[in-house]
Amino acid sequence: MWFKILFLSIFVIGCMVSSAIDLGGVISGNRMAGVPLGRSLGNGEVDVEGICRESGMACQNCTHAITCVALPVGWLKVPLQQCPGDQTCNAHLKKCSSEAVPECDVVTQKYQHICEQVGIFPDAFDCRKFHLCSPPEGLPDGRAADHRVALCPRHYGYDPKTAQCSILLPNGQCTSRPIPPCSKVGQAGSLSTSPNHYYVCLSKQGALTPQIFICPHGWVFNDGFCRPKPEIDEKMVKFDEMIKDIETTTVAVDTTTQKPTMSRIEAFFSTDKPVTYAADTFLADKFDLSNYETIDETPSANDFPNSFESDSDFW
Repeated sequence: MWFKILFLSIFVIGCMVSSAIDLGGVISGNRMAGVPLGRSLGNGEVDVEGICRESGMACQNCTHAITCVALPVGWLKVPLQQCPGDQTCNAHLKKCSSEAVPECDVVTQKYQHICEQVGIFPDAFDCRKFHLCSPPEGLPDGRAADHRVALCPRHYGYDPKTAQCSILLPNGQCTSRPIPPCSKVGQAGSLSTSPNHYYVCLSKQGALTPQIFICPHGWVFNDGFCRPKPEIDEKMVKFDEMIKDIETTTVAVDTTTQKPTMSRIEAFFSTDKPVTYAADTFLADKFDLSNYETIDETPSANDFPNSFESDSDFW
């Protein structure tokens, strides 16, 4: 009997406590680990897209801003605002702004890459986008290459030099365009991220439009043309390294004669003979190891008083 009364009392007290706690946020399905964050965040949802990297404002897309809230495991993204008018979400400025990031600009949405070559090409405006231009099936004459558009994972940009999505983007958005804006027809130049790729500004339907091309394998774009990559003269590289090594060191001061300090580079190219060499000395050439120099200092007869060739009469 007493056991039933005790059990009933615990059940009534438990119901009273439950009614006093706001569990609306917990049972809404938008909380992780049952953390009651309050009804003000009731419209939030767990970030399964990987948008959030840190607490604070972030961009879900070009038109919607969100707030990232840290949870014990993962993140909660809460709608912040829909950008009004012509403004777009700018995560670098942490607000909706009329200053659009490259991928949210109007010209970016209108740009279409044309496959005039086979290869992989970065987008002219969106740093996260790249274009795959593959040969048409069966290679029929007159048919353009097959075109597919790909997008790097969020927070990463496309690197045309390595053909990988390996450039980590601050705040998950581009900071600059892959190529500079076109100012005139015929404007051309290599990409700063890949000298193998280059762009040309063309006039299409009365508007300046950039088109990205690629040089043959091993060639780079230089002075308006695709040229073979210049070969580096190994001998000159070694000589330059030797000169740099000489310039970084100095010769000690001769305290006995109090001569002015001379750097090793000056001593290296000096025409003065710093020391007296023995007769028939062979020295390696300073620039060509296949040659050598010989110093023949023939001694005079006075240097050998007991010599048969001396001026004094032997007998």
